[in-house]
Amino acid sequence: MNQITAFAPATLANFNVGYDVLGLSLNDIGDEVQLRFNGTNENNILQIINGDELPKEREKNCCSVVIRKMQEAQNSFTGVDIIINKGFAAGSGLGSSSASSAAAAYGYNKLTGSNYSNKELVAFAAEGERVACGTAHIDNVAPAILGGIVLSKGNKATDLIELPLLDNLYAVTLFPAIKVKTSDARKILNDTVNLATLSKQVSHMGAFVASLYEKDVELFSASLKDLVVEPMRSLLIPKFAELKKAALNNKALAFGISGSGPSVFAIAKNKEHANNIQQSLEDVYKDLNIKTQSRKHLLCKESGARILEK
Repeated sequence: MNQITAFAPATLANFNVGYDVLGLSLNDIGDEVQLRFNGTNENNILQIINGDELPKEREKNCCSVVIRKMQEAQNSFTGVDIIINKGFAAGSGLGSSSASSAAAAYGYNKLTGSNYSNKELVAFAAEGERVACGTAHIDNVAPAILGGIVLSKGNKATDLIELPLLDNLYAVTLFPAIKVKTSDARKILNDTVNLATLSKQVSHMGAFVASLYEKDVELFSASLKDLVVEPMRSLLIPKFAELKKAALNNKALAFGISGSGPSVFAIAKNKEHANNIQQSLEDVYKDLNIKTQSRKHLLCKESGARILEK
């Protein structure tokens, strides 16, 4: 095999109750990364489709950095040419660099016949996050590779906990085309949290995890509340309060900010509710001079990185 194309999905990080430790994969949108052996010891970015603003320098691009880290770990430098096809907008808050990094790690592992487990690949993919965002965080890359909901209690493979999904839920995402830098979204957060607020947030996280194992939709809905980050980051998103009210009025089980934003998400019990929620979110922005992209996603466990047949 001389060539391979891997896909990794967009993700919802934090998922309200798990700041920097919880992520959910979205099955139907993501990035494709094509890898082809080039007969050298170097990795070259040949093309970035739908991502002209992204760097092509091998030391700055998340895909080539991830692959180089894998080569260094194996002390085997089999160079590849790389074509990246971006399936959704960079800076959307849906894990754009994570999807590319995850696809690169997964694809290179398969192309070279390496024996890294999917969990072991997460640490390599996180190096793409380091070059893209400054920190090797794994709350996006873990679900992008593993699929479903992943709780990360640390950076080692053994620290990744794959949580069960409730059946037949939908996520609705709305991306308003505004700029929210991750660095700015972090700066706006307080360095300290009130002890009573922390206690309540921890209880929500515990209830959320319990709801997944007990398949309790009502507990799931009641627990998915962000008391720590949302009050501050919501100030960066126009009409956030109206968006949240519209979603909940149309039977959303939960509503929140995806990663550092500006994308927001709602969770729906079924497709009909998802359709209504999507329309209600679009209606909130119809009089604003802001372009939006909204999508519905059926949530499923089989939604992580995979090889595409070409």
